[in-house]
Amino acid sequence: MALFLQIIGGIFVVIIGLIAAIFIFFKLKFGKYMNANTDQPPLHIHLNEDISPDWLNKPAAKKVSEELTDAGFVAGKPYLIHEMEGYLLQAFFKKPAVAVMYWHDVAGCWVDVSVEEVDGKEYTASNAPMFAETPRTECEKKVDKDASVADLCKDMDSIISSSEKDFVECNEENFREYFETAFKKDITWKNRNGGVSYAEFKSIENDAPFNVKESVSDEAFVEVKEAELYQWHDAALEEYKSIEGIKDDDFYDIAEKLIIVPFTTNATAFIRYLSNNYFVDEKQEESLIKVFAEESNIDILFNKMNDLLSPDLRASFVMDVEYPLPIRIYKLCDKMVDY
Repeated sequence: MALFLQIIGGIFVVIIGLIAAIFIFFKLKFGKYMNANTDQPPLHIHLNEDISPDWLNKPAAKKVSEELTDAGFVAGKPYLIHEMEGYLLQAFFKKPAVAVMYWHDVAGCWVDVSVEEVDGKEYTASNAPMFAETPRTECEKKVDKDASVADLCKDMDSIISSSEKDFVECNEENFREYFETAFKKDITWKNRNGGVSYAEFKSIENDAPFNVKESVSDEAFVEVKEAELYQWHDAALEEYKSIEGIKDDDFYDIAEKLIIVPFTTNATAFIRYLSNNYFVDEKQEESLIKVFAEESNIDILFNKMNDLLSPDLRASFVMDVEYPLPIRIYKLCDKMVDY
């Protein structure tokens, strides 16, 4: 099992791109007019069996299921993702390949067909919509939203026949752990590389079925990056609490004085995050964004901003944590919080 956990991962990174794409879809199309309730990709997921998979009767899902069966795949169980409402999936198996049929009311129905060599090299063919995800270095991914199931299977058959390596086996018994571990590995890699990049964001936008002004698009990107920061904030503080063994009741008063400094993210989003956490006020926020919006090294940016403060008001370093990505935790001066 240890070897199995080491060599899986990265197979289903497409779904992470789709989460970001749907978030962006709502923010771009509706964000100017309403506060769309959209979530960032979770840091981990759990698959629960879907005991009432009505979505499998939808015409698009039935068509894809029949095409996978015709291609020699055997249907497995349908699942829902506990942390991601609306994301449904069913696994299909044809040794050594595994196919996953996804359903989402906004994104529709799409398929990943994947294999993984025992040395860790991963291959995926997908027809996911609005995809702009940059895969990990050990992943080779081909995404064509217009590809049929037959096209995806043909691509995977070619990879299998040309490989001289053995493949990892994914089956009904180990699929749940396989998928959950792969997702965590992908999202960890994604976060450690700064989350959703501007290039990925613009690529998703170009594939979206609507037009938007550049100013609205840029604002939506900053909102996406802000949402990432708040997710990282919660996870990093939870990691700090765990490392230090602080009880929940004691941590409540401490947490409101803590901020995070990741090494890479969007500078404008980071300055807004600091403003919302009392490190700077709203008047300072606008000036700081004008001066530092292009700064790419967030650690340097934070030190510059901290040095601008009177020594008695500066934030003090607390701890480095490695999860959900390399982050430095600082404690705000009591005077700043009380102000």
